[in-house]
Amino acid sequence: MIVPMKKVTLIALQNERESALASLRDLGVMQIELEERFSSESSAVADRVSFLKRMYDLLEQYAVENKMLPAKKSAVPAMDAANETYANAEKRAAVESKLVELSRRLENLAVWGDFDRSLLEKLKNSGVNVFLCTAGNVEFEQLRRRDDIQCHVISRSKGKIAFAVIAMEDIDESGLPVVRLDENDDPRRLKEKITALKKEQDSLIERLHFLADNRGCIADALVGECAALEFCRVRDSLAEHGAVAALTGFVPTPEIGKISEAAKINGWGLLITDPADDEDVPVLLKDNKFTRIIKPLFDFLGIVPGYREIDISGAVLIFFTIFYAIIIGDAGYGIIFGAASVCGLLAGKKIPKLVPPMRLLLVLSVAATIWGALCGSWFGMSVIPFTDKPFPALACFRDFASSAAKQANIQFFCFVLAVIQLSVGRIWRVVRERNWRAAGQHFGWMLIIWGNFFLTVRLIVYPGEFPGYMYILYGTGLLLVMVCGVNWKQASDVFQFPFDIIGSFTDVLSYIRLFAVGLAGACIAGSFNGMAFDLAQVSVWLLPAGIIVALVGHALNIALALLSVLVHAVRLNTLEFSNHTGLSWSGQSFNPFKLNKKEE
Repeated sequence: MIVPMKKVTLIALQNERESALASLRDLGVMQIELEERFSSESSAVADRVSFLKRMYDLLEQYAVENKMLPAKKSAVPAMDAANETYANAEKRAAVESKLVELSRRLENLAVWGDFDRSLLEKLKNSGVNVFLCTAGNVEFEQLRRRDDIQCHVISRSKGKIAFAVIAMEDIDESGLPVVRLDENDDPRRLKEKITALKKEQDSLIERLHFLADNRGCIADALVGECAALEFCRVRDSLAEHGAVAALTGFVPTPEIGKISEAAKINGWGLLITDPADDEDVPVLLKDNKFTRIIKPLFDFLGIVPGYREIDISGAVLIFFTIFYAIIIGDAGYGIIFGAASVCGLLAGKKIPKLVPPMRLLLVLSVAATIWGALCGSWFGMSVIPFTDKPFPALACFRDFASSAAKQANIQFFCFVLAVIQLSVGRIWRVVRERNWRAAGQHFGWMLIIWGNFFLTVRLIVYPGEFPGYMYILYGTGLLLVMVCGVNWKQASDVFQFPFDIIGSFTDVLSYIRLFAVGLAGACIAGSFNGMAFDLAQVSVWLLPAGIIVALVGHALNIALALLSVLVHAVRLNTLEFSNHTGLSWSGQSFNPFKLNKKEE
């Protein structure tokens, strides 16, 4: 259920605004409408938050890359750690850049071997001229024939010859292919510099490891700075009117009593009104034990219904669970997911965040196991446990699970889900909008949906003659929509009407994706099982290979099935069902101005 909101304007004395904001934060029931104003203090705090976050992300990335333990409490001063991290990162980048440069230069000198530049200078002073040259084979042979020089080959590569030219007297070097070396091109000195830089790099990495191990201090400081930033932003949003300051925001209706009582105690002025129709009101969902199960899915998708829309959490939980079961379509997979969810719930005693998603996974796993058992699918193998004698009450499932009728029955069931879910969406809109034109329009669309259902069943599932009542459904539905739902004075409505009818048919038809994806998963599992059995039949020695093929195949199939759930099961609820329910998922979650437990 979406909790109703009140718009509240709070008025306090200008000289008491700090204490008023502190009391309001302690109360934690009001979301503030923040203004786009930044004081020098809030700008400074925002810069600190940005800096701390960048440094923490850098250390977290390093910790993940080096498989370090999660962040822990640390007594290291946060800003000192952040500043050192920044300086460390700058130094590491400079050292690594210099290492690359020197290594490249040393690699270029490798063709000359490990020579000493100082020795070349000594030889030159002694009257022996040594020139380092490179040339092709032809040019090198020409130089070798000269009597005034000696050519000594040092290395050969890719048609190029690196050689030293030795002359006992002064010669004109312009006729030689001399390689001009920089004054720093000395292999021995370069190696010494590279060794020193690597030591410095190791020292920086060792210090970075220490900082990453103590990154918890930055995380704690970041929480406090974020709280301070929110406080500054709220304070900047205060509208100053001489001796008083005003603040506007939204408070859930059940919490109005708390803020009214606080206003009496602190001497605030309050103006409480209903939000205007064009205002962007935050959304607070009040869930129960049933609808709370689906909340992790909405949190993962990051979607919230608009304030003036309806909460369809319960319906989404029911239909999403069924869609999940059909897409997974295997009792063996359901048992694996169920075991994983139980392990997650047990681990949730130490990691409470695991409990909500694991609770949802357990519900989905039970549904997948039941569906897979009814369809006789266990790890891609067809096992039909129901017979007339031991289970007469379940004998009807034999036809449902048999290879001859199963596909048609599952297709029919998918279309039944379509017509039920889309009809529920239209009925909800009738209840919410509460006027006769809306009721006529949505009942009309519901009749068209039922007509689409019978049309689809006769075209795809059980081919045959179209029933007469299908035409009655279409006729009545079209008449109601044309009278109550189409504005004939608007050309856009008239032009869009035929496409809306086609769209309603494709909405029903799109539910066949559940059958198609489930069938694809069964085929993939069966194919890998077949390959594994074939390998085992060829030779007993190939049995391990067959097992590996089966395990890899089922792992791939499970991954594809989970991806299909995110694509298809989520789409049917957040697109087709939401369109017929009138949901745009345009809401923003209620985020009150408060001090969180971690911030405390």
